[in-house]
Amino acid sequence: METTTVFVCLASIVIIILILPLVLLMRFQNRMPVLNRLANQLLIRNLAAQVPPQTQGLNTRTTTVWTVVYIIFSSLISLMAFYSAHQIVDKKVKPVTVSWIKSDTLKMKPGPVWFYYNKKNGTLNTLHAINENDKTQLASLINDDDKVFQSYSLAVDQLAFASNQPKDSDIYFWLTLLYAIAGLLGVQLRTINNFIGIACYKKTFDFHTWWPWYLVRPLLGFITGGVVFLLIDSKQLLAGESAGGMSALALTAAFLGGFSADEFYELLRKVSKRIFGG
Repeated sequence: METTTVFVCLASIVIIILILPLVLLMRFQNRMPVLNRLANQLLIRNLAAQVPPQTQGLNTRTTTVWTVVYIIFSSLISLMAFYSAHQIVDKKVKPVTVSWIKSDTLKMKPGPVWFYYNKKNGTLNTLHAINENDKTQLASLINDDDKVFQSYSLAVDQLAFASNQPKDSDIYFWLTLLYAIAGLLGVQLRTINNFIGIACYKKTFDFHTWWPWYLVRPLLGFITGGVVFLLIDSKQLLAGESAGGMSALALTAAFLGGFSADEFYELLRKVSKRIFGG
């Protein structure tokens, strides 16, 4: 169910991006000459008066309302896609488990959030790819003079080995998709903020100039979220100390990457110029 929801939501945004320009072209085909003539007259008048261009006279209440509808609709389906993708990832990432001993009397110190000893089933569980430092931390949970310490150490070694085995590639696909949608949510929040500021406060919203910008912004945020995921070491991400194998910090980074997509790509442009010149 969640898989269908994710793809239906994303497909809806893509279809809108592909079809809306054709709809606008058909809708304003007869009015384009008039709009162009009005824009040119207004530009000449502003240049003669040496004042900044004023374009709000070229908009209508209808275009503003439809822009609001598009922003709200794309934001809602983006939120639905994120929730569904999060549910899928949460179900796919399961703890790594090894058998040890069943004991109700074993004295074990509290461990990290990604580790759990199930006394009833006698299993050690981890949501985390265990490294050498983690093994040392887990070994300290039982006193080294305890009679079960040797078997516990061997079980931790087995757990560390199992947790570092290659994971199903399907989880990487869904993680990438989840972070891409997080970037999509970020850019939608930025779009809402920009639209309110321009349409309500500055009153300079120019639909006929900026509709392509509003149209492709979801795609830009989606790509940015995926790029942020790729820039972050995915193995370290999966080893993050968070339930479900997802890093809240990395999700926040993807969201902020979408929110500040313009600044993000400007930074990439500066870095590429410094590296490659030009």
